[in-house]
Amino acid sequence: MLEYSRHPEEALTALLREGDEGAFVEIYRRNWQRMYNTAYKRLKDPFQCEDLVQNIFTDIWERRTELLIANLQAYLQTAVRFQVIKYSTRMSDVAPFADILESSLASAIGTDDPLIENELLDLVKLWIAALPEKRREIFVLYYLEDLSSDQIAERIGISQKTVQNQLATATNTLRAQLSKVLMLCLILQLPVRLEDFSK
Repeated sequence: MLEYSRHPEEALTALLREGDEGAFVEIYRRNWQRMYNTAYKRLKDPFQCEDLVQNIFTDIWERRTELLIANLQAYLQTAVRFQVIKYSTRMSDVAPFADILESSLASAIGTDDPLIENELLDLVKLWIAALPEKRREIFVLYYLEDLSSDQIAERIGISQKTVQNQLATATNTLRAQLSKVLMLCLILQLPVRLEDFSK
């Protein structure tokens, strides 16, 4: 019988990719408390923190054959921070989490797991999805599809002045929270389309 407690992390992640349940349990045993503590510092909700950690491990097991984890500790801690942000943006005013978002994205750029790019795109969707429907459409068409204000006005059937007012409101509201996220998306060249933000 394998003694998983003696295995280094690299060996455990390799075994995990092969579907080894013992390796998965050992990864969980070694890391769940640290992950819980990281989440609790922000959320202060023991039940939500337990669910958050459980969801991360469920996702890891379900995607075990896809994952290419070079640094397990960095991957797990980044996953916790992203999940905290996602939960927080759904449950409350997102403004207090701008600093967490910025530091989490900076940490993600430092990791070499390609799946982090999907997490970044998910975060962009969450933040833009918080805009009112018409303002969100205008914002996406202007900034992400590179249409002019008169092209947007013609496409959605409103005046150019209304488009400009909506853009100004959206830009002023989101500049502090979104500018760094959008810049990172451009750097990473993530495929962002209007359909990504449709409800």
